[in-house]
Amino acid sequence: MTPLRVEPAAPDFVTLQRAAAYELLALALAYPDDNVLEQLRDVATTAGGMLRGTPVAALCEVAVHATRPELEPAYVELCTLTSSVDCPTYESAYFGGEAQLQTMRMADISGFYRAFGVETMGTGLRPDEISVELEFMAYLCRKEVHARANKGAPRVAQTRRAQRLFLEEHLGTWAAPFGRRVASRANTTFYQLAGAALSLWIAAETAELQASPVEVTGMPVIEPLDRTNHGPEFVGRSAEVITFDDIPVI
Repeated sequence: MTPLRVEPAAPDFVTLQRAAAYELLALALAYPDDNVLEQLRDVATTAGGMLRGTPVAALCEVAVHATRPELEPAYVELCTLTSSVDCPTYESAYFGGEAQLQTMRMADISGFYRAFGVETMGTGLRPDEISVELEFMAYLCRKEVHARANKGAPRVAQTRRAQRLFLEEHLGTWAAPFGRRVASRANTTFYQLAGAALSLWIAAETAELQASPVEVTGMPVIEPLDRTNHGPEFVGRSAEVITFDDIPVI
């Protein structure tokens, strides 16, 4: 008997699947107001079939039915500075509490964003928030699809390199530990699944992109910081490491 041959998934499908997973996680870990939850349910509904068999599949199933009365009190207790220091949702908390170091780290993150014409100022969100970093990776995945269709192999390689670098230098260093903290401390099934899914997804992405992030260890340090203090005067080395000219914003 001739063994069955399993064809690999088309590159665009895999990349769009990755974008959907990042989008789902970004919304699941954002503050659950009405707008976020509407988007979350929409993504979970429309991308549910695509995400079957992935580390986010179980989260996707419960996200379809997510409600604000269920999630908001749990999120406030778990993640907000006024109620808990267990699970701060921003990267720089996991790298020490000194304000200047936090500012420099956010500047480096902003360098990645500006290379693609992405600006977080005026949104009310820090550039190093988990939901923002996850959304940025979803954006890079969509850029990869666009590049494959319109720009050719060199530009596809650029977008893949950006994903790998961002994972190695930022998201991959803290997202999995954050996810494990959320999963172990949450008192609702939704956030237990969200934390576990994030941790598993980052591991899968590390393999996908052949990245080598070094995870943080130790407890996060809470140090309130002016959310606007990451402007043009702080360029960040990533803006120099990566140049992505002529990639249109989509």
